[in-house]
Amino acid sequence: MGEPEHVRSTYNDIHNIIRGASDKIASEFKPDMFIAIEGGGFFPARVLRTFLKDPSTKRNIPIQAIGLSLYESLPGTTAEQLGGEVIRTQWLGPDPGKRLLGRRVLIIDEVDDSRKTLQ
Repeated sequence: MGEPEHVRSTYNDIHNIIRGASDKIASEFKPDMFIAIEGGGFFPARVLRTFLKDPSTKRNIPIQAIGLSLYESLPGTTAEQLGGEVIRTQWLGPDPGKRLLGRRVLIIDEVDDSRKTLQ
């Protein structure tokens, strides 16, 4: 099996992909809160907020952050591998249900390669 093909994308490429997704999100979901998953989710959440505004106030949609870790360090190296379980490193507080009840929350991460992060 050969090396995987890499696609090189510019900032503008990514920005335009997020802009395109924002139209669909605005018409089909209309979130009133973003939750960015620590690390990779911060950048797309921030760019998405440029294009999506709260429809009632025309203000920015608030971004909350959570930390989830799925990758584990390999002993004796700086490399990481997919871990067996998701570990919470930062959460929404002691009673997140109160903060989220009745909200239309969009959870944002940069990649969903394992399908384990949000299980």
